[in-house]
Amino acid sequence: MKDSLPIYRLEPQDTSVKRLAMLGRQIFGLHDEFRLSETRDGKVLRNAHHIVEIANASGAVWAADESQMWRPSVNAELPDDDDALSIAKDFLHREGLLPGLEAPFSYGKPVIGGTHFALRKDGKRQNRRLDVQVVYPVMVDKIPVVGGGSDLTVTLGHKGSVIGFNGGWRTVVAEFDAKMIAPDKVKEQFHGLMSQMKIESFDMSLAYYAAPSFTAQEFLYPVYVCRATAVFGKQRVPLRQVMLAATDFGPPLTFGEPQAKRPKSAKPATVSKEKVKTEAAGKLRRSFAAATVTRPWEAGTSWIGQSGGLAGSQANAQGFVDEWAAAGWHIDFNWGDANAWESDWRRNDDTWVDNADFVFYTGHANMNGWVLSKPDDGFLDFAEVGAGPQAPGDLWGQSDLEWATIAACGPLQDDLLASGGGDVLARWDGAFDGMHILMGYGAITFDNTDEGRKLAQYAKGGSTIIDSWFRTAREIQPATNGAAAPDGPNVWVGAMWVGKDGVDPVNDHAWDYGSVANDPTSPTWLAAMWTTC
Repeated sequence: MKDSLPIYRLEPQDTSVKRLAMLGRQIFGLHDEFRLSETRDGKVLRNAHHIVEIANASGAVWAADESQMWRPSVNAELPDDDDALSIAKDFLHREGLLPGLEAPFSYGKPVIGGTHFALRKDGKRQNRRLDVQVVYPVMVDKIPVVGGGSDLTVTLGHKGSVIGFNGGWRTVVAEFDAKMIAPDKVKEQFHGLMSQMKIESFDMSLAYYAAPSFTAQEFLYPVYVCRATAVFGKQRVPLRQVMLAATDFGPPLTFGEPQAKRPKSAKPATVSKEKVKTEAAGKLRRSFAAATVTRPWEAGTSWIGQSGGLAGSQANAQGFVDEWAAAGWHIDFNWGDANAWESDWRRNDDTWVDNADFVFYTGHANMNGWVLSKPDDGFLDFAEVGAGPQAPGDLWGQSDLEWATIAACGPLQDDLLASGGGDVLARWDGAFDGMHILMGYGAITFDNTDEGRKLAQYAKGGSTIIDSWFRTAREIQPATNGAAAPDGPNVWVGAMWVGKDGVDPVNDHAWDYGSVANDPTSPTWLAAMWTTC
């Protein structure tokens, strides 16, 4: 066994406006008919429905034809997988968009993914593929690179046209060796982190970590990717994958300060009526950096962090509520670990989860539900939310909730993605008592600090709720996770929603940032969409 591993010093790619304009020509054939702008994290070129963005921190690219990508209304004639590989390869080489790699770096076997759409109406389910994605992973010798900055993706639509391109590679400028940490010590560290859970299985493997495009990264360093399954009552739950330093150079794992014990008498700061909120939509927008509550809408978060061995959860959840607080929203709750009560989501949802417009959870999940804390049994199961939409009808959306995000390892697995995933439309239909969209993953994912913040940022930038979530996941999670079906090997981000004639939440925006559908009460159809991360 090696006693050291190389660490690589990195520099970002070119982030100039000149390169941005060139990318517009290369990817979408745009010339002078565009406008330029800047966001908090990058430079943006936009032409009608085309967007090309360069991340300031890395030089990585996000490009999308927003009229085609992730649009269930599109009926595309798609290439088969072999043709998609050829089309993507030709496109990348013709336009010079595949970064050149020198040993020990190389591209691994391309991963074929895509976007899938499922609709159930009148008791019949129809599945349709919306696009094909070709993902190019990077290897260091034979060690995979993981993280949001590890992949380069080409998305192909109707007749093989390029409708999306994202990714990049930070330039390696130097290297040095660092002493390797023995696997036994890492295993001991992991089990110490997970000591509050009943671990059923565990394994780990070496990887290098590439940070998301919007994050500055000076060094590419090796990590141990730790995978485990825990038992919560009758549920076997795959845990979010945790990365631990593989050398003495690697960053330490740190947790935030634990929350004080939650008072039993705690109540949200405000209870706003849906009518008041709807009337406020479209009125004068407050500052992006509002210091006080200026709007009637509410957000909240529940999270499992230290109690579940997840160092990223607290900051992940905090980023979500901080963004909405800056937008002038009320923050109804931010409950973590022992304070993240299951009863907030069920018995007392009118006071907590269903009193907010947008709720974010991060922690551990499987296809059947997600982990919370007592009182109750500590696992919110799909069977506990109802047998169907509005049956019994007193949970999510009956009062207020429009959108819920579950940033964990589920609960949107489906047989369409991997064998054993079941039928998500039958499993989670009872969650919709007026709620618009349930977002999550259909596979095992990695612990991180960024999903909540980026989801809110993109929504505040005017993207739809689903687009914001899909882009967030694509930029943070890798395309594969090394797991078996139904929780892998591809990583899928998903959204499920319901509707009826004249009411379709698929294009919902956050309040104040675009259109929002009426509440889809008494829905006549259910839909879901997933895309490869």
